[in-house]
Amino acid sequence: MTVVGSRRWIATLAALTATTALSIDMSLPAQPAMAREMRVSPDVGQLTLGLFLAGYAVGQLLFGYLSDAFGRRRVLLVALGVFAVGGVLCALSTSMTTLLCARVVQGFGAAGGPVLARAMVRDTQPLASAARVLSTMVSALAVAPLVAPIIGGFVHSHLGWHAIFVVLAAIGVAFFWLAATSLGETLPPERRTLLVAGAAVRNVGVFLSTPGTRIPTALVCLAFAGQFAFIADSPFVLIDRFGVPPSEYALWFGATALALMSGATLAGHLLRTRAAAQVITVGAVLLAVGGMACAVAVRLPGAGPVALVAPMVVYFFGIGLTAPPSTALAMDPVPAIAGTASAVIGGLQMLAGALAGWVVTRIGGSDPLVLGTWVGGTGVCAATLALVGRPGTRRLARVASLS
Repeated sequence: MTVVGSRRWIATLAALTATTALSIDMSLPAQPAMAREMRVSPDVGQLTLGLFLAGYAVGQLLFGYLSDAFGRRRVLLVALGVFAVGGVLCALSTSMTTLLCARVVQGFGAAGGPVLARAMVRDTQPLASAARVLSTMVSALAVAPLVAPIIGGFVHSHLGWHAIFVVLAAIGVAFFWLAATSLGETLPPERRTLLVAGAAVRNVGVFLSTPGTRIPTALVCLAFAGQFAFIADSPFVLIDRFGVPPSEYALWFGATALALMSGATLAGHLLRTRAAAQVITVGAVLLAVGGMACAVAVRLPGAGPVALVAPMVVYFFGIGLTAPPSTALAMDPVPAIAGTASAVIGGLQMLAGALAGWVVTRIGGSDPLVLGTWVGGTGVCAATLALVGRPGTRRLARVASLS
Protein backbone atom coordinates (compact mmCIF):
# COMPACT_ATOMS: atom_id res chain seq x y z
CA MET A 1 0.00 0.00 0.00
CA THR A 2 1.04 3.60 -0.62
CA VAL A 3 2.53 5.56 2.28
CA VAL A 4 0.00 7.96 3.79
CA GLY A 5 0.81 11.56 2.89
CA SER A 6 3.11 10.65 0.02
CA ARG A 7 2.75 12.18 -3.42
CA ARG A 8 1.33 8.93 -4.78
CA TRP A 9 -1.20 8.77 -1.94
CA ILE A 10 -2.36 12.33 -2.61
CA ALA A 11 -2.40 11.71 -6.37
CA THR A 12 -4.52 8.59 -5.87
CA LEU A 13 -7.06 10.48 -3.77
CA ALA A 14 -7.12 13.30 -6.32
CA ALA A 15 -7.78 10.79 -9.09
CA LEU A 16 -10.68 9.27 -7.16
CA THR A 17 -12.26 12.67 -6.62
CA ALA A 18 -12.18 13.10 -10.41
CA THR A 19 -15.09 10.66 -10.83
CA THR A 20 -17.47 13.60 -10.50
CA ALA A 21 -15.74 15.90 -12.97
CA LEU A 22 -15.25 13.11 -15.49
CA SER A 23 -18.88 11.97 -15.27
CA ILE A 24 -20.19 15.49 -15.77
CA ASP A 25 -17.66 17.10 -18.08
CA MET A 26 -17.22 14.22 -20.54
CA SER A 27 -20.92 14.40 -21.37
CA LEU A 28 -21.09 18.18 -21.78
CA PRO A 29 -20.27 18.37 -25.53
CA ALA A 30 -23.02 15.81 -26.20
CA GLN A 31 -25.72 17.52 -24.09
CA PRO A 32 -27.45 19.43 -26.94
CA ALA A 33 -27.27 16.38 -29.22
CA MET A 34 -28.76 14.08 -26.56
CA ALA A 35 -31.61 16.53 -25.97
CA ARG A 36 -32.33 16.76 -29.71
CA GLU A 37 -32.08 13.01 -30.29
CA MET A 38 -34.53 12.24 -27.50
CA ARG A 39 -36.74 15.20 -28.44
CA VAL A 40 -36.69 16.91 -25.06
CA SER A 41 -36.17 20.55 -24.07
CA PRO A 42 -32.84 21.81 -22.70
CA ASP A 43 -34.10 21.83 -19.10
CA VAL A 44 -35.13 18.16 -19.39
CA GLY A 45 -31.84 17.30 -21.06
CA GLN A 46 -30.01 19.04 -18.21
CA LEU A 47 -31.58 16.54 -15.82
CA THR A 48 -28.90 14.07 -16.91
CA LEU A 49 -26.61 16.34 -14.90
CA GLY A 50 -29.07 17.37 -12.20
CA LEU A 51 -30.19 13.84 -11.33
CA PHE A 52 -26.60 12.66 -11.40
CA LEU A 53 -25.92 15.24 -8.71
CA ALA A 54 -29.04 14.19 -6.77
CA GLY A 55 -27.81 10.59 -6.67
CA TYR A 56 -24.37 11.89 -5.82
CA ALA A 57 -25.71 13.89 -2.88
CA VAL A 58 -27.59 10.91 -1.42
CA GLY A 59 -24.60 8.62 -2.01
CA GLN A 60 -22.29 10.95 -0.12
CA LEU A 61 -24.53 10.92 2.96
CA LEU A 62 -24.81 7.13 2.97
CA PHE A 63 -21.19 6.32 2.16
CA GLY A 64 -19.90 8.94 4.59
CA TYR A 65 -21.94 7.49 7.46
CA LEU A 66 -21.10 3.88 6.58
CA SER A 67 -17.40 4.71 6.41
CA ASP A 68 -17.52 6.09 9.95
CA ALA A 69 -18.84 2.69 11.06
CA PHE A 70 -17.02 0.21 8.77
CA GLY A 71 -13.89 2.06 7.66
CA ARG A 72 -13.05 4.01 4.53
CA ARG A 73 -11.45 1.45 2.22
CA ARG A 74 -14.15 -1.21 1.89
CA VAL A 75 -16.93 1.37 1.48
CA LEU A 76 -14.86 3.14 -1.19
CA LEU A 77 -14.48 -0.08 -3.19
CA VAL A 78 -18.23 -0.76 -3.07
CA ALA A 79 -18.95 2.77 -4.29
CA LEU A 80 -16.52 2.48 -7.20
CA GLY A 81 -18.16 -0.81 -8.20
CA VAL A 82 -21.57 0.88 -8.28
CA PHE A 83 -20.11 3.72 -10.35
CA ALA A 84 -18.83 1.27 -12.98
CA VAL A 85 -22.20 -0.50 -13.15
CA GLY A 86 -23.95 2.86 -13.52
CA GLY A 87 -21.78 3.67 -16.53
CA VAL A 88 -22.80 0.41 -18.21
CA LEU A 89 -26.48 1.13 -17.55
CA CYS A 90 -26.12 4.61 -19.07
CA ALA A 91 -24.46 3.18 -22.17
CA LEU A 92 -27.32 0.72 -22.63
CA SER A 93 -30.07 3.34 -22.23
CA THR A 94 -32.44 3.82 -25.15
CA SER A 95 -34.78 6.45 -23.70
CA MET A 96 -34.48 9.57 -21.60
CA THR A 97 -36.27 7.86 -18.70
CA THR A 98 -33.84 4.96 -18.54
CA LEU A 99 -30.88 7.27 -19.01
CA LEU A 100 -31.99 9.48 -16.13
CA CYS A 101 -32.43 6.46 -13.85
CA ALA A 102 -29.01 5.16 -14.84
CA ARG A 103 -27.45 8.55 -14.16
CA VAL A 104 -28.86 8.46 -10.64
CA VAL A 105 -27.13 5.10 -10.09
CA GLN A 106 -23.91 6.42 -11.59
CA GLY A 107 -24.05 9.55 -9.43
CA PHE A 108 -24.72 7.46 -6.33
CA GLY A 109 -21.58 5.41 -6.95
CA ALA A 110 -19.49 8.44 -7.94
CA ALA A 111 -20.05 9.89 -4.47
CA GLY A 112 -17.70 7.44 -2.82
CA GLY A 113 -14.48 8.79 -4.31
CA PRO A 114 -14.68 12.45 -3.22
CA VAL A 115 -16.37 11.95 0.16
CA LEU A 116 -13.98 9.24 1.30
CA ALA A 117 -10.91 10.97 -0.11
CA ARG A 118 -11.70 14.02 2.04
CA ALA A 119 -12.37 11.79 5.05
CA MET A 120 -9.03 10.01 4.57
CA VAL A 121 -7.27 13.37 4.56
CA ARG A 122 -9.06 14.39 7.76
CA ASP A 123 -8.22 11.01 9.37
CA THR A 124 -4.50 11.44 8.83
CA GLN A 125 -3.66 15.15 8.57
CA PRO A 126 -3.75 18.04 11.08
CA LEU A 127 -5.89 21.04 10.17
CA ALA A 128 -3.37 23.26 8.39
CA SER A 129 -1.86 20.32 6.53
CA ALA A 130 -5.34 19.10 5.57
CA ALA A 131 -6.12 22.48 3.99
CA ARG A 132 -2.93 22.32 1.92
CA VAL A 133 -3.52 18.70 0.87
CA LEU A 134 -7.08 19.52 -0.18
CA SER A 135 -5.75 22.47 -2.21
CA THR A 136 -3.27 20.14 -3.91
CA MET A 137 -6.06 17.67 -4.64
CA VAL A 138 -8.28 20.36 -6.12
CA SER A 139 -5.48 21.67 -8.33
CA ALA A 140 -4.77 18.13 -9.56
CA LEU A 141 -8.48 17.46 -9.92
CA ALA A 142 -8.83 20.45 -12.22
CA VAL A 143 -6.95 18.49 -14.87
CA ALA A 144 -10.12 16.41 -15.34
CA PRO A 145 -12.26 19.32 -16.60
CA LEU A 146 -9.43 20.23 -18.96
CA VAL A 147 -9.29 16.84 -20.66
CA ALA A 148 -12.77 15.40 -20.05
CA PRO A 149 -14.66 17.62 -22.56
CA ILE A 150 -11.95 16.96 -25.16
CA ILE A 151 -12.30 13.21 -24.66
CA GLY A 152 -16.08 13.46 -24.58
CA GLY A 153 -16.20 15.56 -27.73
CA PHE A 154 -13.90 13.17 -29.61
CA VAL A 155 -15.80 10.06 -28.50
CA HIS A 156 -19.16 11.67 -29.28
CA SER A 157 -18.04 12.80 -32.75
CA HIS A 158 -16.66 9.39 -33.72
CA LEU A 159 -18.69 6.85 -31.75
CA GLY A 160 -21.79 8.62 -30.44
CA TRP A 161 -22.84 9.64 -26.95
CA HIS A 162 -23.44 6.07 -25.73
CA ALA A 163 -19.71 5.41 -26.04
CA ILE A 164 -18.97 8.20 -23.55
CA PHE A 165 -20.57 6.12 -20.82
CA VAL A 166 -18.66 3.02 -21.90
CA VAL A 167 -15.48 5.00 -21.30
CA LEU A 168 -16.76 6.11 -17.89
CA ALA A 169 -17.53 2.50 -16.93
CA ALA A 170 -13.97 1.54 -17.88
CA ILE A 171 -12.65 4.42 -15.76
CA GLY A 172 -14.69 3.08 -12.84
CA VAL A 173 -13.01 -0.31 -13.18
CA ALA A 174 -9.57 1.31 -13.39
CA PHE A 175 -10.21 3.42 -10.29
CA PHE A 176 -11.42 0.35 -8.39
CA TRP A 177 -8.09 -1.34 -9.15
CA LEU A 178 -6.16 1.80 -8.22
CA ALA A 179 -7.89 2.11 -4.85
CA ALA A 180 -7.58 -1.60 -4.08
CA THR A 181 -3.84 -1.63 -4.74
CA SER A 182 -2.81 1.79 -3.41
CA LEU A 183 -4.94 2.78 -0.42
CA GLY A 184 -4.89 1.30 3.04
CA GLU A 185 -7.43 1.82 5.81
CA THR A 186 -7.13 5.17 7.58
CA LEU A 187 -9.82 4.72 10.25
CA PRO A 188 -8.81 2.08 12.83
CA PRO A 189 -11.58 0.03 14.52
CA GLU A 190 -11.22 1.81 17.86
CA ARG A 191 -12.13 5.15 16.23
CA ARG A 192 -15.23 3.91 14.41
CA THR A 193 -18.79 4.74 15.40
CA LEU A 194 -21.55 2.24 16.07
CA LEU A 195 -24.00 1.52 13.29
CA VAL A 196 -27.34 2.18 14.98
CA ALA A 197 -30.73 3.31 13.71
CA GLY A 198 -31.02 7.08 13.52
CA ALA A 199 -27.33 7.69 14.12
CA ALA A 200 -26.78 9.04 10.61
CA VAL A 201 -29.44 11.71 11.10
CA ARG A 202 -28.06 12.56 14.54
CA ASN A 203 -24.54 12.88 13.14
CA VAL A 204 -25.77 15.26 10.46
CA GLY A 205 -27.42 17.31 13.20
CA VAL A 206 -24.22 17.30 15.23
CA PHE A 207 -22.25 18.60 12.28
CA LEU A 208 -24.69 21.36 11.40
CA SER A 209 -25.08 22.46 15.02
CA THR A 210 -21.35 22.56 15.80
CA PRO A 211 -19.96 26.11 15.90
CA GLY A 212 -17.64 26.89 13.02
CA THR A 213 -19.13 24.49 10.45
CA ARG A 214 -22.02 26.38 8.87
CA ILE A 215 -20.42 29.49 7.36
CA PRO A 216 -17.57 27.69 5.54
CA THR A 217 -20.04 25.04 4.32
CA ALA A 218 -22.31 27.77 2.98
CA LEU A 219 -19.36 29.38 1.18
CA VAL A 220 -18.56 26.10 -0.57
CA CYS A 221 -22.21 25.72 -1.60
CA LEU A 222 -22.50 29.26 -2.96
CA ALA A 223 -19.31 28.95 -4.96
CA PHE A 224 -20.47 25.66 -6.48
CA ALA A 225 -23.95 27.01 -7.24
CA GLY A 226 -22.35 29.51 -9.61
CA GLN A 227 -19.83 26.98 -10.89
CA PHE A 228 -22.39 24.34 -11.77
CA ALA A 229 -24.81 26.83 -13.28
CA PHE A 230 -22.04 27.55 -15.77
CA ILE A 231 -21.19 23.87 -16.22
CA ALA A 232 -24.82 22.92 -16.89
CA ASP A 233 -25.79 25.84 -19.12
CA SER A 234 -22.55 26.62 -20.94
CA PRO A 235 -23.04 23.93 -23.64
CA PHE A 236 -26.38 25.48 -24.60
CA VAL A 237 -25.14 29.08 -24.38
CA LEU A 238 -21.82 28.55 -26.14
CA ILE A 239 -22.92 25.99 -28.74
CA ASP A 240 -26.55 26.91 -29.43
CA ARG A 241 -26.50 30.68 -28.78
CA PHE A 242 -22.94 31.75 -29.62
CA GLY A 243 -22.33 29.16 -32.34
CA VAL A 244 -19.22 27.53 -30.88
CA PRO A 245 -18.60 24.18 -32.63
CA PRO A 246 -18.90 21.18 -30.26
CA SER A 247 -15.33 20.22 -31.13
CA GLU A 248 -14.13 23.62 -29.83
CA TYR A 249 -16.30 23.72 -26.73
CA ALA A 250 -13.62 21.98 -24.67
CA LEU A 251 -11.18 24.81 -25.33
CA TRP A 252 -13.53 27.43 -23.90
CA PHE A 253 -14.52 25.24 -20.97
CA GLY A 254 -10.90 24.29 -20.36
CA ALA A 255 -10.00 27.92 -19.68
CA THR A 256 -12.21 27.89 -16.57
CA ALA A 257 -10.78 24.54 -15.44
CA LEU A 258 -7.27 25.93 -15.79
CA ALA A 259 -8.31 28.93 -13.68
CA LEU A 260 -9.66 26.60 -10.97
CA MET A 261 -6.42 24.65 -10.94
CA SER A 262 -4.38 27.84 -10.75
CA GLY A 263 -6.44 29.20 -7.88
CA ALA A 264 -6.19 25.98 -5.88
CA THR A 265 -2.44 25.77 -6.51
CA LEU A 266 -1.97 29.33 -5.32
CA ALA A 267 -4.12 28.61 -2.25
CA GLY A 268 -1.88 25.68 -1.33
CA HIS A 269 1.17 27.93 -1.44
CA LEU A 270 -0.47 30.85 0.38
CA LEU A 271 -1.68 28.63 3.23
CA ARG A 272 1.94 27.96 4.17
CA THR A 273 2.66 31.59 4.97
CA ARG A 274 -0.60 33.55 4.97
CA ALA A 275 -3.62 33.56 7.23
CA ALA A 276 -6.27 31.29 5.76
CA ALA A 277 -8.89 33.94 6.57
CA GLN A 278 -7.22 36.19 4.01
CA VAL A 279 -7.13 33.44 1.38
CA ILE A 280 -10.81 32.66 1.83
CA THR A 281 -11.85 36.32 1.79
CA VAL A 282 -9.81 37.20 -1.29
CA GLY A 283 -11.23 34.16 -3.08
CA ALA A 284 -14.80 35.14 -2.19
CA VAL A 285 -14.25 38.72 -3.38
CA LEU A 286 -13.00 37.32 -6.70
CA LEU A 287 -16.23 35.31 -6.93
CA ALA A 288 -18.15 38.58 -6.69
CA VAL A 289 -15.89 40.41 -9.15
CA GLY A 290 -16.03 37.62 -11.73
CA GLY A 291 -19.76 37.05 -11.26
CA MET A 292 -20.72 40.70 -11.60
CA ALA A 293 -18.40 41.14 -14.59
CA CYS A 294 -20.15 38.19 -16.24
CA ALA A 295 -23.59 39.67 -15.54
CA VAL A 296 -22.53 42.93 -17.19
CA ALA A 297 -20.43 41.58 -20.08
CA VAL A 298 -23.10 39.28 -21.54
CA ARG A 299 -25.42 42.31 -21.81
CA LEU A 300 -23.03 44.29 -24.00
CA PRO A 301 -23.89 44.67 -27.71
CA GLY A 302 -22.30 41.96 -29.80
CA ALA A 303 -21.43 39.82 -26.75
CA GLY A 304 -19.91 36.48 -27.67
CA PRO A 305 -18.06 33.60 -26.04
CA VAL A 306 -15.35 35.86 -24.58
CA ALA A 307 -17.95 37.94 -22.73
CA LEU A 308 -19.08 34.83 -20.89
CA VAL A 309 -15.87 32.87 -20.43
CA ALA A 310 -13.41 35.64 -19.49
CA PRO A 311 -15.31 36.70 -16.33
CA MET A 312 -15.91 33.04 -15.47
CA VAL A 313 -12.14 32.53 -15.47
CA VAL A 314 -11.97 35.04 -12.61
CA TYR A 315 -14.88 33.31 -10.87
CA PHE A 316 -13.28 29.86 -11.14
CA PHE A 317 -9.96 31.24 -9.88
CA GLY A 318 -11.87 32.48 -6.84
CA ILE A 319 -13.35 29.02 -6.30
CA GLY A 320 -9.85 27.56 -6.19
CA LEU A 321 -8.88 30.01 -3.45
CA THR A 322 -12.09 29.69 -1.45
CA ALA A 323 -13.24 26.06 -1.47
CA PRO A 324 -10.27 24.01 -0.12
CA PRO A 325 -9.61 26.00 3.09
CA SER A 326 -13.35 26.41 3.65
CA THR A 327 -13.81 22.64 3.42
CA ALA A 328 -10.96 21.98 5.84
CA LEU A 329 -12.33 24.57 8.25
CA ALA A 330 -15.83 23.06 8.20
CA MET A 331 -14.56 19.52 8.90
CA ASP A 332 -12.08 20.39 11.64
CA PRO A 333 -14.45 20.71 14.64
CA VAL A 334 -15.91 17.18 14.19
CA PRO A 335 -13.03 14.68 13.74
CA ALA A 336 -15.05 11.81 15.25
CA ILE A 337 -17.53 11.94 12.36
CA ALA A 338 -15.24 13.05 9.54
CA GLY A 339 -16.99 10.81 7.04
CA THR A 340 -20.39 12.27 7.82
CA ALA A 341 -18.95 15.80 7.82
CA SER A 342 -17.40 15.26 4.41
CA ALA A 343 -20.68 13.79 3.18
CA VAL A 344 -22.80 16.69 4.43
CA ILE A 345 -20.49 19.27 2.85
CA GLY A 346 -20.39 17.42 -0.43
CA GLY A 347 -24.08 16.58 -0.38
CA LEU A 348 -25.19 20.16 0.24
CA GLN A 349 -22.69 21.35 -2.36
CA MET A 350 -24.10 19.00 -4.98
CA LEU A 351 -27.72 19.78 -4.12
CA ALA A 352 -26.92 23.47 -4.52
CA GLY A 353 -25.32 22.72 -7.88
CA ALA A 354 -28.21 20.55 -9.07
CA LEU A 355 -30.74 23.24 -8.15
CA ALA A 356 -28.65 25.96 -9.80
CA GLY A 357 -28.23 24.02 -13.02
CA TRP A 358 -31.94 23.20 -13.25
CA VAL A 359 -33.11 26.74 -12.48
CA VAL A 360 -30.76 28.41 -14.96
CA THR A 361 -31.54 26.03 -17.84
CA ARG A 362 -35.25 25.99 -17.00
CA ILE A 363 -35.61 29.76 -16.96
CA GLY A 364 -32.99 30.75 -19.50
CA GLY A 365 -32.19 27.77 -21.70
CA SER A 366 -29.47 29.16 -23.95
CA ASP A 367 -29.94 32.76 -22.75
CA PRO A 368 -26.60 34.11 -21.42
CA LEU A 369 -28.37 36.90 -19.51
CA VAL A 370 -29.96 34.45 -17.07
CA LEU A 371 -26.68 32.59 -16.55
CA GLY A 372 -24.75 35.83 -16.00
CA THR A 373 -27.31 37.14 -13.52
CA TRP A 374 -27.25 33.91 -11.52
CA VAL A 375 -23.45 33.78 -11.34
CA GLY A 376 -23.29 37.43 -10.34
CA GLY A 377 -25.78 36.84 -7.55
CA THR A 378 -23.97 33.83 -6.10
CA GLY A 379 -20.66 35.68 -6.21
CA VAL A 380 -22.02 38.68 -4.33
CA CYS A 381 -23.65 36.43 -1.72
CA ALA A 382 -20.40 34.52 -1.18
CA ALA A 383 -18.36 37.68 -0.76
CA THR A 384 -20.88 39.15 1.66
CA LEU A 385 -20.91 35.97 3.76
CA ALA A 386 -17.11 35.76 3.82
CA LEU A 387 -16.75 39.36 4.93
CA VAL A 388 -19.50 39.21 7.55
CA GLY A 389 -18.46 35.77 8.82
CA ARG A 390 -14.70 36.42 8.75
CA PRO A 391 -14.24 35.90 12.53
CA GLY A 392 -15.28 32.29 11.99
CA THR A 393 -12.11 31.68 9.99
CA ARG A 394 -9.67 32.82 12.65
CA ARG A 395 -9.08 29.38 14.11
CA LEU A 396 -7.89 28.02 10.77
CA ALA A 397 -5.87 31.18 10.20
CA ARG A 398 -4.00 30.79 13.51
CA VAL A 399 -3.18 27.13 12.90
CA ALA A 400 -2.11 27.71 9.32
CA SER A 401 0.14 30.63 10.23
CA LEU A 402 1.90 28.59 12.95
CA SER A 403 2.53 25.52 10.81
